[in-house]
Amino acid sequence: MNMDEPKILSGLGQCGYCYPLADVPHLSEKEKKDLLRRGMRMPKELHSDEEFEQWVTVFAEWNTYSYSDGHKPAEDERMFEKMVTAKYERTLWYHRKRFNEWKKEHLQPLIDELVEHAAHDPQYDWQFIYGLEYAKLRCMRAYFSHSLIADENGDFGFNRWIDTCISLLKHIKDDGLHISRQQIESMNIRNTGNIVPCSLVDSYEEASMTDEEESGLPDKIYYGKKIYVRKMERLYYRIRLYKLREWWK
Repeated sequence: MNMDEPKILSGLGQCGYCYPLADVPHLSEKEKKDLLRRGMRMPKELHSDEEFEQWVTVFAEWNTYSYSDGHKPAEDERMFEKMVTAKYERTLWYHRKRFNEWKKEHLQPLIDELVEHAAHDPQYDWQFIYGLEYAKLRCMRAYFSHSLIADENGDFGFNRWIDTCISLLKHIKDDGLHISRQQIESMNIRNTGNIVPCSLVDSYEEASMTDEEESGLPDKIYYGKKIYVRKMERLYYRIRLYKLREWWK
């Protein structure tokens, strides 16, 4: 996917919004103008679904942009255009309603956790920076899964990259605490000379695969975790360098 290409708004493809327009004959022209004005503000100054549906009717009637070239549409053509407008506006309105309800229960706790890290983590040590990035990416992951670019399964097109970064940061921020013995045993240490000292690689290769308690000395797992974390950091920064900009389109 080209990072300069805008994302497809998959959430706008939902069905169920093609029902008839609301009746507004009881509204005066002044009331219609006021309703139109309030509904075109960001955010909309509409106070109920009923008021929104009335606004959709007024807006669909007012919106003649597609005929600004002087073309005079037939009645059925004009009605079709109104329903296209209504479906689009309804999808946005009800998506935002669902999203705001979901946000309170699922996204807000993640945001609160991010704020907690920013406010109370000590102002030193590289691990605290990675902790902030981990918390922020979890917020972004949750947000994108329920945004307009996500489909009905929560797939937003770049799940792979953001999920990989979250997985990497989970280990990096804890300095490899939860990296398994199996991961160390299968680690490739080639091409690590530019990210770790040669002495660390030598210590790793010379150490035995035993527990620290048995020998009283750091073992292969100890040195391996240090190398593994640096390899994870390098991959994380490569993804950020080449993929991060896609997340904002």
